Amino acid sequence: MNTKAIEDLQQIKSIMERSTKFLSLSGWSGIWVGICGLAASAILYTWQSNTSAAQVLSYNAVNLLLLALITLGIALGGGLYFTIQKTKKQGIPFLTNVTKRLLLRFLFPLILGGILCIVFYSKSLLELTLPTTLLFYGLALYSIQEDTVKEIKAIAFIEIVLGLLAFYFSAHSLVFWALGFGLTHLLYGLILWNKYDKRAN
Repeated sequence: MNTKAIEDLQQIKSIMERSTKFLSLSGWSGIWVGICGLAASAILYTWQSNTSAAQVLSYNAVNLLLLALITLGIALGGGLYFTIQKTKKQGIPFLTNVTKRLLLRFLFPLILGGILCIVFYSKSLLELTLPTTLLFYGLALYSIQEDTVKEIKAIAFIEIVLGLLAFYFSAHSLVFWALGFGLTHLLYGLILWNKYDKRAN
């Protein structure tokens, strides 16, 4: 088989993948989310170190909720920005039937996890919120493994395992949260950038 025929087959394969998968995840999105995760972990650690047991429910509960919402907004906003910029460079639309399907599959486990966190919050079970976010985030990633880059599957398993470990070692759940949302995303973003973004520039 000559070189042109191989190139044609690769192009056909690429077109077929793009019609069924979202392959425009930006490495910078992962890096950004990782930085946000590490920053939030550092802030949380500072709060825990400087807050007495009597203050945990009255002070940390409100601040934990605010920190979670702010971190989520900044992380998602930055992640979407970098991914949309990549789709523009590739000359493809961001919102397609594929991305809509991916977002629906991704959001469903996240919403369930969010509801569970609200229940824990209302019952003053704050120590269960960090493991829950890790576990359901991992499940959300696993639910879209067939719709995007293959590396997502490995990240999903890492997040799920870290979430389960955080439940078991609840006293150290912040460490697992920092590893999951911070370091794992940072490394994942660098790998994605080196594998897909770097060669595209």
